[in-house]
Amino acid sequence: MAAKLAEELAISLSSGAGGDAKAGGGGSKRKSSKLMIDGGDGTHNNKDDNSRRIFPIPLPKSLRDAPRPTTTAISSSSSSLSLKDNGKNDSTTDADNKNTTTKETPSRTLHKSNPSHALTHATLATESILSSLSKIASGGSAASSEMRALENQRQQLDAEAIDLEHALAIREGCVRGGDSLMGRRYPDAARAVADVNAILEGSNNGGGRQQQQQHHHGSNKASERAKQLAGNDALSAHAKTVEVLKRAISERYETAVQNGDVSGLSELTPLLGMLDMAELGVKLYLQYSQSVLCQEMNLEVVDIASAVADAALDVSNMPREEGMSRAAMRRRAEEQARQKQNMSVPLKLARIYNAGVTHIRHHLPMVAYSLGEADGDAALVQLVHVEAEKRVVDILREYMAEQELGRTVRRAEMVASKMEERYAGNSSGGGGGSHDEMDNGLFGMENVILGLGSGGDASASYDIVSRRNAAQRDDCGFTIEVGNLSDVDAALEEWALVMQHTESYERFIRHAVMEVIKARKLRMEQKREERRRAREMMMEEAKNSSRDNSASGELSVDIDDELDKDSGEDKIEILPPHTALNEVAAEIGGYYSSLERCLLLAGMQRAFIHANFPDDSTYTPVAVGNSYTNHRNSGYHGMAAAGSHALQTNLIEECLFAARRSTLRAFATGHTGTASAAANVCVDVLGRVLLEVLTRRAELGASLVKPGGEGSLLEQSGLGQAALSFAGKGFRGVQGATARARAGRVGGDMNNEESAEALRQRTLLGVARAAANFNDLEVVADYTKRLEINFLKEIDAGYPQGHDTEQLRMCVKGLGGVVESFSHASRRSMEELISTVLPRVRQIVNDSVGQEGGGTGAAASNFLGSPVLNVGVGTNATVTSTFLTYNLDDNAFELSQISEGYVGRMCSNLDELIIEPLRVHLVPKLSDDFVIGILGGVSKRLEAAIRKSKFTPLGAISLDSDIRYLMNFAKDRIDSPELKSNVTLCKACPPLARLNQITLLMNVDDLEDALDLISVSKRKGNWDLKLDDAKTLLSLRVDFEGSKVNDLLQVDEE
Repeated sequence: MAAKLAEELAISLSSGAGGDAKAGGGGSKRKSSKLMIDGGDGTHNNKDDNSRRIFPIPLPKSLRDAPRPTTTAISSSSSSLSLKDNGKNDSTTDADNKNTTTKETPSRTLHKSNPSHALTHATLATESILSSLSKIASGGSAASSEMRALENQRQQLDAEAIDLEHALAIREGCVRGGDSLMGRRYPDAARAVADVNAILEGSNNGGGRQQQQQHHHGSNKASERAKQLAGNDALSAHAKTVEVLKRAISERYETAVQNGDVSGLSELTPLLGMLDMAELGVKLYLQYSQSVLCQEMNLEVVDIASAVADAALDVSNMPREEGMSRAAMRRRAEEQARQKQNMSVPLKLARIYNAGVTHIRHHLPMVAYSLGEADGDAALVQLVHVEAEKRVVDILREYMAEQELGRTVRRAEMVASKMEERYAGNSSGGGGGSHDEMDNGLFGMENVILGLGSGGDASASYDIVSRRNAAQRDDCGFTIEVGNLSDVDAALEEWALVMQHTESYERFIRHAVMEVIKARKLRMEQKREERRRAREMMMEEAKNSSRDNSASGELSVDIDDELDKDSGEDKIEILPPHTALNEVAAEIGGYYSSLERCLLLAGMQRAFIHANFPDDSTYTPVAVGNSYTNHRNSGYHGMAAAGSHALQTNLIEECLFAARRSTLRAFATGHTGTASAAANVCVDVLGRVLLEVLTRRAELGASLVKPGGEGSLLEQSGLGQAALSFAGKGFRGVQGATARARAGRVGGDMNNEESAEALRQRTLLGVARAAANFNDLEVVADYTKRLEINFLKEIDAGYPQGHDTEQLRMCVKGLGGVVESFSHASRRSMEELISTVLPRVRQIVNDSVGQEGGGTGAAASNFLGSPVLNVGVGTNATVTSTFLTYNLDDNAFELSQISEGYVGRMCSNLDELIIEPLRVHLVPKLSDDFVIGILGGVSKRLEAAIRKSKFTPLGAISLDSDIRYLMNFAKDRIDSPELKSNVTLCKACPPLARLNQITLLMNVDDLEDALDLISVSKRKGNWDLKLDDAKTLLSLRVDFEGSKVNDLLQVDEE
């Protein structure tokens, strides 16, 4: 580029000089040059015009002062350039150098005219660089041609070397194979034949050097020139060696198969793949495997005597084992023959499955390695499964027919329907039979609980046992139609073991199939990779050789067709998705689930009957939450803690144990369908049958305290009669016992049948056992939650990840809904209990505040004493009540502060007659709900009484003190720490919160403060009183005028 710019610049300078000479006419060149460059003596305008005319682009002074070549130099330069261009086409470099040295260039002309100028040096350097680059280009082209020629020569030499190496390897392999065959060293002969075949056929069985040369020089297949170098004699010898070797190995292999020679098979099987005998090897190996499997899986023993004789004969022909005599071996063989004769179905299946699994584990690795190219591994797995499946299916079908499984399941389903109708139907009682029968049997006989019977404890216990046995005989036909519980349970254990063996084998065989498919896929991928690499090498070789592109294109198409063909062979179905064994297992699983459901219902029915006729073993301390701690620790201010004497029935543990055992047994089968069905059965039975029974037991317990009932809590005046009413309507001897106790007291006989303290203890025991029915709902909710967690852990430990396992998890998570159902039933039962007790609560409040209907006897004020003995015993004196009034002056206010008010007496009566007997016998959660429910009823009744009283400012202060006392009373008897504050307590009990708001409203100093109190409380969301209620309450203040109250509270409700 620099040379080109320099030449153009020289041409422009020379042309500018010529034009100026012509324009100047006959003037001299020296004068013209001076006029052009220096401007001469002309004017400034003429100088500018001449400069613009001669130099279109203004030049720097250094260029304007540069010497100018003459016209002769320019023509000489042009001729030299043309000669230089022509010289590029010459074939020799010396001629070019000669032409360039003899030419006269513009730079040399400038150098002669002005050798020291900078432009002259730059021009010379540019021409020198251009000349050097021209020489390098011409020399490089020649060097490239020589390199290509040398590369072709090297490739030819490498090909000749490879051919020579192949020829030598063929000769050496033929000699080695023949010598090994003559010496009957068949493994060495097979390896030698394999090496020669690898060279002749171009496979990758050659050495590392051959593979490297194949990578660089194309295919490893021997060329025709290599075969010619090896010689026809060597090739003929190799063919003869292959023929003889195949015949010898085939004969020996068939002999090993017939004799069952495992060592011979292990030695010869790897040689079959080397000799391209994999197809024959697969056929013979499958024959051997079939004979071995038939022998191992044969379970038919016609005559035990002949079997023992055959076993003894086999032992005599066998070599004696080390450390064991022939007699001991004979005895062991005879014992095995007898065991085979008396083998159970699970043992038969175990033997068949173990034989198949053991055969696959021992033989599949060798078959996959040696015969995998012919899909011998897939054929072996198929054979083992077919042999095992046909025997197992026949055994299972025969056993199902022998046990009449279908007929038994149909009868079991009918019995299960009857039990569900009895315990969960709309017309049935929760404990079986009629409602009266359940009332009589729910809490047990009075002779057992209270010890009041005349026959003594032994006769009472015998009576309960006899009635319980009679009730258990009415089991909806389970014993007659299905069998007793132990027999059915043993049968289900056997069927579960059958399914467990089948599922274990199914998992193993499916795993083996997946491993075979993976190995086959790897082999196919390796083949495709080899062919793809061969195609790339051949394409490269074709490009470097003299063959045309059409030949390489045809080769590429052939290899692509082979690759497509191999890709279609990747997929193979070794086993179908659903086999005959799967169908039989699914059928057995359905029958098993139906039987398991019937057995679960039968076990729960037995627990129901036992709970209907209880004894001392029926009740145990509650095992939920912090009840164990409460049994050891006392409550607040020395009071017994909530739930400290709470009991539960063993009904819950027996039912949950039966459900857990049934479901885990189904999980142990490993069959996801059976496990899912068992989980659904567990969810359904617990969520319908058990829930219905426990709910009705709780309802019955609450119904026994309804007003007007015989021995009802609300009809009695003391704990004795109240507790007895909880103990049940079946306590027919209570009134007689009470009369006898009363007569004994009047007569002063201290040796009466039972003391008052013993009667009190038995009364409390009756209350505790009655409250156990409410505790059962909380206990079963907690147990069911633990059961769900246990089931999920079993699934994670015993089942593989997959869609079926996830479906099983969803079935188990249905227990979460069952837990919610139990909790909801528990809340409803407590609401019913509270609603049943509320009439008595309202009566106590009315007595305390001086409302109508008050006035209780002395027996009502004596709790936990001997109230049964005080009823109607000639004492009619009434206790003076402290009435509710808040219209207090100074003296009345001082008197109310030093004396017990109505709130204290009311809380004492509530604690003695209602709260304390049940609070200590209910679990803490239910105890808190019960206390809050009672507190809500008390608050509503107090609000109605407060609305009837006038208030002075001192009365409002007294009201605040009373409400604080009531709240502290409630907090002392509540177990939950969350309910210990006034805020949470008011949120849990809205009537108490409303009463607290009334207290705040009545304690305002003036009416304007009332409006501020209402607006601020509403913004905080803790105000429930309406404006009408506020007006009514503020009007009760004697110091507030009613008109001012109405005028001030004229605000719309928001």
